[in-house]
Amino acid sequence: MPLLKKPMRGLQSSCSCARITSMVAPASRQHQPTVLVVEDDETTRNVMTRILVREGYLALTAESGHDALGTLRTPLAPIDVVLLDVHLPDVSGIDLCARIRELHPEMPVVVCTGEAEPCEAARLLELGVHRYFRKPIAVDELLATVEAALP
Repeated sequence: MPLLKKPMRGLQSSCSCARITSMVAPASRQHQPTVLVVEDDETTRNVMTRILVREGYLALTAESGHDALGTLRTPLAPIDVVLLDVHLPDVSGIDLCARIRELHPEMPVVVCTGEAEPCEAARLLELGVHRYFRKPIAVDELLATVEAALP
């Protein structure tokens, strides 16, 4: 299932776990916000990362819950928002979200999924996620959601 509702050109990238991808922050921001993108699908992870970097965010990536927790414990940069896929190969998004809450109770978490389960959404909202949405998501909606989640 494609991530984006409208296609983008030239989205080939080579992101890996805990890799930092960066671009200069827009002048309107005091610092460059950092987003941890937790997504097991390489193409989706690369597209999200490319979109965020293009808009001036620093992007860290993780392809599993284990990698995400490692990055959250010893981040390469202070993380402002986590963009979390619900279905990961090693842990459920609900369990990972609960663990993120234990480590960083105030960290904004935005959850995305290709397959929405009503009970899943309800549990994630109970855990205090900033937003829960279904893929595909429009580029503008992704950026607005991340911006709104920033502390």
